[in-house]
Amino acid sequence: MRKTSKFMAIISAFIILVSMLALPANAATSVNYSVSSASGQKGDTVTVTVSVSSSIGVTSAMLNVKFDNTKLQYVSGTAGSMFSTCSVKANGTSSVQCTGMTMGDNNAKKSGTFATLKFKILAESGTAALTISPSSDAGDHSGVGTPPTRLSPTVSNGKVTITKPVTGVSLNRSSVTLKKGETSDLVATVSPSDATNKTVTYSSSNTKVATVNSSGKITAVGGGTATITAKAGGKTATCKVTVTVPQTGIAVSGSSSRSVGIGSALTLKVAKVPSDATDSYSTTWTSADTNIATVSSKGVVTGVALGETTITAKQNNWTVTYKITVTETATESSTDAEESSTEETSLTENTTEETSLSTTTETVSEPTTDDEKENFIKTVWAEINDKNNTVTKLYHYAMLLGVGFIVAIISITVTFFVTSGYYKNKTKKEENDIKK
Repeated sequence: MRKTSKFMAIISAFIILVSMLALPANAATSVNYSVSSASGQKGDTVTVTVSVSSSIGVTSAMLNVKFDNTKLQYVSGTAGSMFSTCSVKANGTSSVQCTGMTMGDNNAKKSGTFATLKFKILAESGTAALTISPSSDAGDHSGVGTPPTRLSPTVSNGKVTITKPVTGVSLNRSSVTLKKGETSDLVATVSPSDATNKTVTYSSSNTKVATVNSSGKITAVGGGTATITAKAGGKTATCKVTVTVPQTGIAVSGSSSRSVGIGSALTLKVAKVPSDATDSYSTTWTSADTNIATVSSKGVVTGVALGETTITAKQNNWTVTYKITVTETATESSTDAEESSTEETSLTENTTEETSLSTTTETVSEPTTDDEKENFIKTVWAEINDKNNTVTKLYHYAMLLGVGFIVAIISITVTFFVTSGYYKNKTKKEENDIKK
C-alpha cells in the first residue's frame, strides 16, 4: 500500500513538472492591443479604432479603453471583424469595454479591427489620453491550440489632440504708401493667443505693384495699388498698398523737329521721366513767335505763316522745346501720341467752293442788213435785263450812233456782266441765250 502511494506521488510530481515546463512556451506568445489617435476641436466627434495583432490566431480577448471624461464623452461603439462574437459597451463614464470571441481554431484571425469608438470633444484645447487596460484574467486572452494558448497582452495607447481654432487675425496697419523700391513690414496678430495653429501666410493681389514674403515684408515694385492678405486658420486681414513713382523730368515725345502747313494743325505731347511715374503735373505751352505758329493750352499747334518758331512745353520746373517749321501745306500727321493717351486733335479746314460758269458756244450767222442788226441788238438787250434803265438808254443811244458803235458797246457790256459774276445765279440756258 505504501509502495503504491509512493508511486502515485512520483507520477503526480512528474505531471506537474511537465506542466510547468510547458507553460513558459505558451506564455511567450503575445497579443498586441492598440487604439488609434485623432484630433479635433471642441464640439467635434472623433472616431478611433481598437485593433488586435498576434503571431497566432486569437480566439478570445477582453479589454477596457479608458479616457478622461472631462475632455471626452463616449458616444457609441461598433464591433469590428476580428471576432465572430463581439461586444462594445460603456463601462462607467470613463471607460469602454470590448469583448470578443471566436469558436474554432480554423476561424481565428491573427489580426484585425476589434472595435471602432466615437467620442465627443468637450474641452477647448489640450490632449485626452486613450489608455488600453487588458483584462487581468489570463483566460480572457487566448489563442489557437489544444489546450488554448494563453496570450500575454501588450498595448499601444492613443490620444485625442484637441485643437483650439483661430478666431481672428489682424495686421499692424490697414494701408501703406511706398515709393518704388521701398519696403515695409507687416505684423500679424492671431487670436486667441493660445490657438493651436497660429501659422500666418501672406499673398499679394498684384505682384507687379508690390510683393510680400513669408515674414510679411512688403517690397514696392511699380506704380499702382495692391492688396496684401494675411491668412491664419481660415481667417484673413488685408492691407492696401499704394506705390508711387516720383517724376524726375519730362522728355520730347516723338521728333523734336516738326512741320505744319498754314492753316493746319498738329498736337504736341510730352513724355514723363521715368515713363511709369505716377505724379501728375499740368503742362504749359508757349510759342516763341505767334505770327508764325500758335499753340493752345492742349498743345495744338496751328500754322499761321511761312517760317520757323519754337514751341516750349513746361511741367513743374522742367521744359522741352520743339522746332516748328510752317510750310504751305501740311507734311506730317496732325497728332503726336503721348504715353497712355488716346486723345487726338484734328483740324477741319474750310474749303472754298469754286463755282465755275460753263458756257456753250453756238455758231450764229452774222447779221448783214440794218434790219437784222437792229433785231439782233434788241434781242440781246431784252435778254440782258429789261429793268436796267442804263442798258435801255445805251440801247437808244446805240441806235442813234449806228450799228458799228452798237456792236462795240454790246461786246463791252456782255463781257462786264459775265466776268463780274452778275449772272452766276442764272441758268445755263439763260447764259447761252445771252451769248447768242
